[in-house]
Amino acid sequence: MIFTKIRPLLIQFALVCTIFFAAAGLIAYGRGYRIDINKKSLTPTGLLVATSDPTGSELLVDNKLITATNATINLAPNWYAIKIIKEGYIPWEKQIRVQGEILARADATLFPSNPSLATITTTGVSHPSVSPDGTKLAFVVPNGTNASESARLDEKRAGIYVLDLVDKPLSLLNRDARRIVSNEILDWSNALLTWSPNAKQLLVTAGQTLFQLDPDKTNDTPRPIFNKDVLMSEWEELEKTKQKEKIGGLKESLLNVATASMNIISFSPDETKILYEASVSGTIPPIIKPSLIGSNPTKEDRVLVPKHLYVYDIKEDKNYPLGPTSAFTRTSNNQAFLTTKPRTNEPSFSVIPSGVEGSSKSFSSSYQLSWLPTSLHLVVATSKGIDIMEYDGTNRATVYAGPFLDGFVTPWATGMKLVILTNLNPTASSLPNLYSVNLR
Repeated sequence: MIFTKIRPLLIQFALVCTIFFAAAGLIAYGRGYRIDINKKSLTPTGLLVATSDPTGSELLVDNKLITATNATINLAPNWYAIKIIKEGYIPWEKQIRVQGEILARADATLFPSNPSLATITTTGVSHPSVSPDGTKLAFVVPNGTNASESARLDEKRAGIYVLDLVDKPLSLLNRDARRIVSNEILDWSNALLTWSPNAKQLLVTAGQTLFQLDPDKTNDTPRPIFNKDVLMSEWEELEKTKQKEKIGGLKESLLNVATASMNIISFSPDETKILYEASVSGTIPPIIKPSLIGSNPTKEDRVLVPKHLYVYDIKEDKNYPLGPTSAFTRTSNNQAFLTTKPRTNEPSFSVIPSGVEGSSKSFSSSYQLSWLPTSLHLVVATSKGIDIMEYDGTNRATVYAGPFLDGFVTPWATGMKLVILTNLNPTASSLPNLYSVNLR
């Protein structure tokens, strides 16, 4: 009789308990808890999210094939050797720490082991110069650049050109460089090119005469510059303003360290990382307290050694050593085809000195490093080829081992290819041409 009365209550209670324990189990499962049969207990695990570009790559954990990317797997808390491989691409590997209830990531960008080379110019070029924002490349096509062509044809092609490094909606219809001024006005064969800090003006030094060109249109009447010092002063002030805006956004404690111990080479394109040289010995104090959970597991080093390069991650408060400055400094003095030192660096800090005609000088211009637009990789020009490595110094690999002149390499704005200067057929032309190294 009593049981009959309380039976509905018992059913409701059992239902509530079932829902409660099921929800608790789902929550625990979602947080990475698993039943360990051997230990007869509920053991916390961590989640590893593995992604790759391109997808469909093999994911190996401690050299054991687990699955294909992109994937999320559960692992017991520990350090693991994660490797992501795909046929035709350079393998990616990193030591990843998996912690209980914490999401760890392995995001791999795979580069082709044998990238294709595509022609950008065929006329022969000289004095290439990359705009400070990395979206344009200016160069000179001199007279008589191709032995197989008539001088008349060369004269029709000669002039100053600008190549857009940004893939625009109609780029498929017009991928060629635009001539912004022809040699019919003046012989620009030996002209030196200098970009303004905002990439809206191009200063051309032709002998003792200077002209100011608009890089976005044809210049039928180039504007002569009679007071170079005034223009240089304006550009320097513009560049200083840009630098102050970037540095001003840093936290005070980091700003003090940057002022005292860092020679900043460049910010990453998304301005979340700083490539710099340590000027004096010192230690970077903790900026973010407590440290972020699930951040990049690569070992950092906050002790600064003078004449060494580092990358500081502003978002995660991590400092990664790259090596001695000498390992990333140019030694080539061959300037036969270049306006100045090759612009392999992210050029946001280029400052034009008023005492140097037709040159573009920056603290970073003597370095062999440049950012890919993704802000996750650095391009390194070496005497043997071109390497790409992650910003924390890991996964360095050679993506191009062929010839290229004076270390000139600059990334396409999409990050999908590199632009190099080389001469693959010296018997046909004494001047080099621009080629793209496709990374996808």
